[in-house]
Amino acid sequence: MSTDTLPPGDSTAVAALEHILSQSEAARSALESTLREGGTAVGAIAGVRTQEIGGEEEPPCLAGYDNDGAVRALVQAMCWTDLTPNQPNAYFKQLPLDRPAALLFVAPAARLARLWPELCRRADDQFTIIGATTPGDLRAATVSGGERRLMLTSWVALLEFMERVVGGAGDVNAEGDIGQLRELIDRMEGDACQP
Repeated sequence: MSTDTLPPGDSTAVAALEHILSQSEAARSALESTLREGGTAVGAIAGVRTQEIGGEEEPPCLAGYDNDGAVRALVQAMCWTDLTPNQPNAYFKQLPLDRPAALLFVAPAARLARLWPELCRRADDQFTIIGATTPGDLRAATVSGGERRLMLTSWVALLEFMERVVGGAGDVNAEGDIGQLRELIDRMEGDACQP
């Protein structure tokens, strides 16, 4: 995978993450573990695909689906772009109510402290947010009306964990792809996406 050939911005990170998760069962396992750690037993993520929610002006996100083809997780990769008016509430409406599901935002570590209260505030406008956690690199809250969870983690935390899992599984290709994505994120966090 060459991230140099992908379009710039957050969509580049989404495309790179989609490639990794599509090609590597171990990487999907790491995502499943992250979601479980955030309190959502989504089960096996059989595959991922890019999904657009709310039209062309919305950034693409990743939909993780189970063996029955049901979407169990939405992953929104971000750098320094602002939340759109549809985030997170329109995204929750794409998740099933009858089984555990999660909306996971992945952002630079420097954004977590400000982004998490804003996500919770927006979600609380249309849903009730219960048991929001704030410490550490993974933050999570239950969203009323089903078994949905709102989560936020850092790029560093997610990619380091994925790298450990795929390394332990001997998935050399995914390890290399994650390393490339980490370099891209480092560049985006350090240079191009600074406000």
